[in-house]
Amino acid sequence: MQRRKIERGDRRRLFGLAGMTGLLLAAAFPPVPTGITAFVALIPFLFLLDALAGDSAGRVFRYVYVAFLVFNAGTIWWVSGWWGQDPWLKAAGVAVNLVHPVLFTVPALVLHLLRRRLGTTPTLAVFPFLWTAWEYLLHLPELSFPWLLLANTQCFDIEKVQFIEYTGAFGASFWIVSVNVLLTLAARTLLEGGAAAWRRAVRPLAAAAMLLAAPEIHGRIVLAEPVGGSALRVAIAQPNMDPYEKWGAGESAADKLANLMRLYDSSVTFARPDLVLFPETAIPFYIRQPSYSAEWAWLRAHIDSAGVPLLTGFPDLAWYERDAPAGARKLPEQDVWYQSFNSTMVLLPGDSRVGVYHKSRLTPMSERIPYLDMLPFLQDALTWGVGISNWGLGNDTTVLALDRRRKDARIWAMICYETLYPSFVAGFVARGANALLVVTNDGWFGNSSGPYQLQRYAVLRAIETRRAVARCANNGISCFIDPYGRVSQETQFGTRGWIAGPLPLRADTTVFAAHGDWFAQLCLVLAAAATLAAIFLRRKKEQ
Repeated sequence: MQRRKIERGDRRRLFGLAGMTGLLLAAAFPPVPTGITAFVALIPFLFLLDALAGDSAGRVFRYVYVAFLVFNAGTIWWVSGWWGQDPWLKAAGVAVNLVHPVLFTVPALVLHLLRRRLGTTPTLAVFPFLWTAWEYLLHLPELSFPWLLLANTQCFDIEKVQFIEYTGAFGASFWIVSVNVLLTLAARTLLEGGAAAWRRAVRPLAAAAMLLAAPEIHGRIVLAEPVGGSALRVAIAQPNMDPYEKWGAGESAADKLANLMRLYDSSVTFARPDLVLFPETAIPFYIRQPSYSAEWAWLRAHIDSAGVPLLTGFPDLAWYERDAPAGARKLPEQDVWYQSFNSTMVLLPGDSRVGVYHKSRLTPMSERIPYLDMLPFLQDALTWGVGISNWGLGNDTTVLALDRRRKDARIWAMICYETLYPSFVAGFVARGANALLVVTNDGWFGNSSGPYQLQRYAVLRAIETRRAVARCANNGISCFIDPYGRVSQETQFGTRGWIAGPLPLRADTTVFAAHGDWFAQLCLVLAAAATLAAIFLRRKKEQ
């Protein structure tokens, strides 16, 4: 096929469509308090693909990459942590902003292929399935960075997305793309002109209006329901420790622990909670190791005396004499290996047992080198400025019970980045969790969009599973989220203190919690079938 020459004016128009897509998508994500622009953001994208219909895949890639580069830069610009002290974090963040847009070009290139073989209208009908299927694939380990799921644009407009208790967040992405497709059809019809243009545009416009109205009507009915059930009283401590300095050698381990426990004591005295919650790696040393036996004994005695359970983040160690996993490090001149884990533990008064969870979804590059099992020689490539290297990959599936006094409470605490994985979180609900916790230390990225985005994404996990969430962040934003996604008691970023409130306990199971990513997997099957059909039809025509 001969390469079409694009005039300067056409290039400006194409780059304009690409830039408009990126800006409208970025404007739909937190901290912007509404996701309304998501419903029109893909219209210029689809017009861009129309304009490039006769061009090569390479040219399509170029313009689409620009669209999603603008989208990424406007949404996750903060990921480089440029104000921090860690050069690895800066380099990894820049790489993410440059490489991640490439992933979004894949559905565009498939759509370009389908359009040339199936025609315009059938291809648009496939687009919502294709986009949703690709978002689902982007959630699969180990290179996944599912921060920019389209559904995440709706975490402020909760009355519109109560239906995700059936479909999961991927259903909201499908819904958003479908509205974009219908509005694109209407806009294309109106631009074609003619006496009957408005009459022909009524049908897609009416369908779009119905798609927008129906979830909101459903949501308002659902939000009128009472939360009901018993509740666990939780105190959330926000210590506001500098995420870099807390790992340093300035304070002794005992002083760091005592500083934390002052918040515990205050919340126990004034709030009388059933549980106190500390953030991710709140205890910044290996407190369960023999070298910290004095600090460990002091902490256990303190909790026994106060009589209130504590759930806290901390780094944990595992030791291996043989069969060490990838990423484990060898002690000098000994046949012993060790591995660090980003962990949480529950300490119960008067009970020597410790419930421990090791983080299972690790941030690629910044927490773990992807595919380290196959590429073990890369384990030394990731060494943070805070003195910790690759975290070990946990495989824990245990739901934690508190104690005999509150045996009705079965909880699970996701750690930071794990908030992004809908079916992973739902799996713990299916295993019996009747309340969810989030512990995080996203202060690495300062008072940027990052902490606000991750906080709001927890809203969707609450709605999908109908489980209340208590979110504890080192620097903020800590809060409570009810089973319908309503947020309360939000703390200010960069403040120290605690909040306390009831965390409702629910025993019911949503369709999504019971069946996981069934909707996204259905979209994947249908998108794959459409793509294979297009290839088969093309070959059949060529015979």
